[in-house]
Amino acid sequence: MTNCPKCNASTNESDTECPACGIFFSKWHEREENLASGNMTRYAALANATSSGFNWTMLIIVCMVVAGVLYFIGQRAND
Repeated sequence: MTNCPKCNASTNESDTECPACGIFFSKWHEREENLASGNMTRYAALANATSSGFNWTMLIIVCMVVAGVLYFIGQRAND
């Protein structure tokens, strides 16, 4: 028996995936090896793709437009 490196659940050594949290051990170990060796190119590209300022800006703009439209619809319903 071993423990999952992410959630510390008990797992069999033959398991390829944690039954508790679902991580794949091969991908976890590959990530840890890349981090230890300083090979961050794969993870840096992923982080840049998911945390771009444009996405947050567009989300805020869309939410404000929707809130404004709902506000004006509600004001017209009260008139």
